[in-house]
Amino acid sequence: MSNSIHDVDDATFTQVNLLARAWNVSPAEAVRKLIEHFQRPEAASQAPTANDRRVAVHALYDGVRIEGEYHPVTHALAINAGPAAGNYRTPSGAATAVLQALNPQVKPNRNGWSFWIVTETGRLLQSLRNPV
Repeated sequence: MSNSIHDVDDATFTQVNLLARAWNVSPAEAVRKLIEHFQRPEAASQAPTANDRRVAVHALYDGVRIEGEYHPVTHALAINAGPAAGNYRTPSGAATAVLQALNPQVKPNRNGWSFWIVTETGRLLQSLRNPV
């Protein structure tokens, strides 16, 4: 049992650190993001529906613009033409394929949520992701 608001049990500490690593932020920022999410009343009402349509996305890498489509329900991403054309289960899988096609000398692992840009808004694909 914690004696202070600053103390958390080991299981909670582990979970907060896991989120922080996944989001590439500090543990304090991970907690802040969670709190902000649950303070927004619209967050709970924006669950994806089966009628969600694909969202146009693009990436700019090594001087090449790659066009794709993201599906909000399945989180799949399709690249319809050019390097790495194909269907991918995740944005990160699609990003990795682009790097392998355009620059095979670099380590191809990329976070697809920060690699792809929503064409309509110019914001990172992360802006469409449902927060935890």
